[in-house]
Amino acid sequence: MRFPLRLSTHGPGRKLLAAAVIAVGAAGLAELGRQLPVVSIPLAKLDDLLYDSMYRLRKPEDRTNGPVVIVAVDQASLDELLNPKANKRKFGWPWPREIWGYIVGYLDRCGAREVVFDMVFTEPSAYGDDSLFAKRVNAAKVPVVFATKVMGRGKLSDFAPHDIARGTFGAVTPGDLKVVQREYDPLIEGFPSLASSAVGIARGSPIPLADRFLLHFYGPYMRPEGRQTFRYLKASAVFGAAAGQPTTLDPGIFRDKIVLIGTIAAGTYDAKASPLSDPYPGVEVQATAIENLLAGKRVKQVPEVWGVFATIFVAMLASIGIVAPRGAALKLAAAMASAGALFGCGAFLFLGQQIYWLPLAAPVAALAMATVGSFAWTYAVEDRERRLVLKAFSQYVSPQVVAEIARDYDSLKLGGEDREMTVMFTDIQGFTDLSEQLEVDKLSTLLNYYLGEMSSLVLATNGTLDKYIGDAIMSFWNAPLRQPDHAVLACRAALALVKREAEIQPDLQRLGAASMLTRIGINSGRMKVGNMGSPQKFNYSVLGDSVNLGSRLEGSNKLYGSRILIAQTTADQVRGHFVMRQLDLLQVKGKKIPMAVFELMAEGNVDGDLQFRVSAYETAFALYQKQKWDEAEAALEPLREKCPADEPAAALVRRIAYYRQHPPGDDWDGVYESKSK
Repeated sequence: MRFPLRLSTHGPGRKLLAAAVIAVGAAGLAELGRQLPVVSIPLAKLDDLLYDSMYRLRKPEDRTNGPVVIVAVDQASLDELLNPKANKRKFGWPWPREIWGYIVGYLDRCGAREVVFDMVFTEPSAYGDDSLFAKRVNAAKVPVVFATKVMGRGKLSDFAPHDIARGTFGAVTPGDLKVVQREYDPLIEGFPSLASSAVGIARGSPIPLADRFLLHFYGPYMRPEGRQTFRYLKASAVFGAAAGQPTTLDPGIFRDKIVLIGTIAAGTYDAKASPLSDPYPGVEVQATAIENLLAGKRVKQVPEVWGVFATIFVAMLASIGIVAPRGAALKLAAAMASAGALFGCGAFLFLGQQIYWLPLAAPVAALAMATVGSFAWTYAVEDRERRLVLKAFSQYVSPQVVAEIARDYDSLKLGGEDREMTVMFTDIQGFTDLSEQLEVDKLSTLLNYYLGEMSSLVLATNGTLDKYIGDAIMSFWNAPLRQPDHAVLACRAALALVKREAEIQPDLQRLGAASMLTRIGINSGRMKVGNMGSPQKFNYSVLGDSVNLGSRLEGSNKLYGSRILIAQTTADQVRGHFVMRQLDLLQVKGKKIPMAVFELMAEGNVDGDLQFRVSAYETAFALYQKQKWDEAEAALEPLREKCPADEPAAALVRRIAYYRQHPPGDDWDGVYESKSK
């Protein structure tokens, strides 16, 4: 059975080389894509998507006891001041600025560390109370920071309460729900941001204004259970407490806190988008930035070199995992495991106390390309090899065996392997004379017909056709797939061959063969199965002493006139399944150790005639081995009378006659030594 040479040389080294080439190519393309404008944009969007997804995996960090308290104008605050109770003035939005002056004074009395307005006062108050607001702010001792906009060309927006003498300003930018705010810029067009100014006041000295940084978000504005990440207090409640109204508000909440004042009611605030929720109050972005700057806690991006390493590593992991194993399930598992390892590593870095961000877009792109490339290589090389092997085997084994190989391709080993097997050799008696009598074309037609009929019976018993040697057929069982009953299958095939040969005799005669008789030899034992031969030509075949013995047994049929001769190793495995009789204790040519050889006669239960033939012959053979020539010959007489065509009985009679004339001696062990193949 021939296979292309490249199949036998397809080893681990070639696979590893292919995997390495695919991985490096995928990683290189992914890293190159980060530099190309057309590709870098979708990669950046993928990075943002994965970054936001990581935040949704993080457990929220409770900041209700943190250094920042948010006084928020929520919808309830608007409603309370718009629909006041008895003896209260009615205020619509925006509120009189004097209210904020009351609140600043109250927070000063509560011991607040700092008051930060995330509100821009660019226009004069509609209530004409800017001076009252300034008076109360100037009277308080608590530091106050006001938000302002940068108008361009190094200018800040106007600030309507001109009389405020002790305020500090911090720049803010308008929100955009279409842009997710993942970063914070401590310096906006040359001016300190609101959070930078607030932290500088809190520390007592300006902070170094560094580059933009990734915000370490502590949690969503509102959690599913209704809790908020930061401590929020209603502005109406704080104003009520400042105005001396009865309140349950604890003044200790504000002690030594940075109080951030902003709006969260719909339509009143600077809505932003964040990785955690959309919309996200701008005042909470400022609270997050303030806490980040105070604690030096921000998202740290993994050094770029480690990102490149991750890209190469995951591509290599996927390529090797897909290329190395044969099973599709293992390949898919390897691809999934590689993706799991990548995202697991990214999540491990992101979900700790200190957030480390490993940009995942390039590794994901490399993983995808390596996966596709590896599967493509597998299909182009391994699957092509698989299809070629299955196609080759389909010519030599049954469709059932091919189907089994396809289901469990990993069980197929094309390299040399030691295995217990059964081999069968067939040969046509007198074929040389027949070939001299027939023309080449007729001989070819006859032989093709005969070999086709006989081969189909080998395949029907799931045997493997090894080769045709002229008119001879060599086949074996228990390879390429395991067949525990290989000896039984071989014997069944041999009997089927003899039966079919008898059935097609009329066809053989029409094709030019007056009569045709096939001799068969079967042996079971340890054999080497696999690709045998040279680099120029080799076959999937079997080798070994047990194979040679099977060939010798086929030729030994001539000694007995038998059709099917099996070795004792085979007989021991099929006993109880077939009718057989021991013909001799034979030492074939080239062998030093004799063995019992058996004639295979039929499958199933022993009927009367077969039982008589078996018992009569074996009785005579036992007497023969004891050199009781007359008694042995006498024991054969009933068999020869009843079954005159029993060739092994006639052969034993001739052997007895020979030993009468040439006694073997007293030390004879009953072994017959064959002088021919």
